[in-house]
Amino acid sequence: MSLLEDKVVPGRESRLEACIAYGGTACSLKGENKGCLKNQERAFSQSGLCQLLPTMGMLLTLPDTAVVVHGAIGCAANGISTVIGIRLRNVQKGNPNAKEGIWVSTNLTESDVVHGGEEKLEQTILETYERYSPKSIVVFQTCTPSIIGDDVASVIDRVRDKLAIPVLVAYCEGFKTKVWATGYDVAFHAIVHGFIESDKEGRPPRREPGSKRERPLVNVINLASVGKPDEDEITRLLNAIGIDVTIGPNFATRETIRNMTQADLTISVCPTHDDYFIDYLHKEYGVPYVLKDMPIGLENTRAWLLDIASHFGLENQAEAFIDAEEKKVLQAVAKYTPALSGKTVFLSAGEFRALVTGALFQELGLEVVGVRSYHHDHFGEDYYEKLVKNQNGKNFSVDIANFQPFELTNLLNKLKPDLFIGHVTDNIWAAKLGLPTVTIFRIFDSYIGYQGFYAVAKKAARVLKNFSFNQNLAKHTKNPYKLSWYEKNPFTFIKVQEAALASEQNTTETQKKKEVAAQ
Repeated sequence: MSLLEDKVVPGRESRLEACIAYGGTACSLKGENKGCLKNQERAFSQSGLCQLLPTMGMLLTLPDTAVVVHGAIGCAANGISTVIGIRLRNVQKGNPNAKEGIWVSTNLTESDVVHGGEEKLEQTILETYERYSPKSIVVFQTCTPSIIGDDVASVIDRVRDKLAIPVLVAYCEGFKTKVWATGYDVAFHAIVHGFIESDKEGRPPRREPGSKRERPLVNVINLASVGKPDEDEITRLLNAIGIDVTIGPNFATRETIRNMTQADLTISVCPTHDDYFIDYLHKEYGVPYVLKDMPIGLENTRAWLLDIASHFGLENQAEAFIDAEEKKVLQAVAKYTPALSGKTVFLSAGEFRALVTGALFQELGLEVVGVRSYHHDHFGEDYYEKLVKNQNGKNFSVDIANFQPFELTNLLNKLKPDLFIGHVTDNIWAAKLGLPTVTIFRIFDSYIGYQGFYAVAKKAARVLKNFSFNQNLAKHTKNPYKLSWYEKNPFTFIKVQEAALASEQNTTETQKKKEVAAQ
């Protein structure tokens, strides 16, 4: 079955052969067998991220939408940080009185686990509609109702007949995948089915082939963690070479999302984030796409813009614009490069963000000594090798981990980088070691394009000049690990699942024997 026909999105372990456990170097990662990588696991795991969080992080951004989390009350707590982000985004847009995201829980109890929660779910959806009058409702199926066998699909079918608004469903049970980025696919799946495929108005018509606009119109797939400054920079870059922009689906209305089926091109800002939705628009509506690079740093921004421009014969305009922008930004950052040149940097984030940010810091004169990626798949394969090549073949450490702060802390203690770049949750561990830290993708900061290149250089130089807070923090706090742990290899607990690997090899050998017999 295709992704469009599937009720539930497969985990990225199966769809993309994603890996969540690897410890070694960039050069050795390139030579690893994908099957071996996929089957690696940890004998000890300290933490991980459930796919529910990125799913909620996307779907709660939909304007005038209420989320019903079907499960235990604790699962709904994920909405707290998401709603704070939505509030800040509305402030950025000059709309501080906008409605905040609404999320409720069915609050399944022990009795519900025994007797089933379908009736409770239906009542919660109907009451949410009556109380809040949202323009759409999203139902999240979490682990508990999935385990006890609640037929959420049937409940959704019943309430859709009763309500005049779209009702979306997101199957985001945490136990079904260890690759948290599957949550992006789940969110796109819910949007596609709820606003397009199962919408009461029916699917939008497919745009007539060959129909022309005065200026090309492109979809830019945005990230909930990308703020208005970066969206404004993307719009500025594309408008400057003669291209109009629709940004979504995060913070986009149902009408805007449906209109995305009519664009001339779909552009990815992050391949890890976007591939599901881009593939859908291409296969079902014939919208071509750009699914590589990320406009972070000079080289990647140039490649990203030229790739887009080539679809519309705008290469000359793009080249002239890029040359002018690079000249200006290099002059602007010249005052910061003396403080940055020759320093070492460690990066921790989603794989593609971490890698392209590493390239940005190499352009500023820093050496990458380590990357911790939350997972690994084919989108990042060539970029590790690219970073090694950029620093004249100098290798660096790689940790593929769905968080696992015990590995990160051990690795940082050994490498002692001059600068740490990561998300807020990662920066905590680096700060407790006294390292200067820069947060990746704060929604109030510029990060993308030429504005972002300047802003990141300025921030990094400032942090390196004075990080006394983190130094004092290291003196007065302790990490929860014994000194003996720091003497061990940080990847001690990463093991190959021999049984899974043997099974895979046996299947391959059996298939080969069948092929030989057939010949």
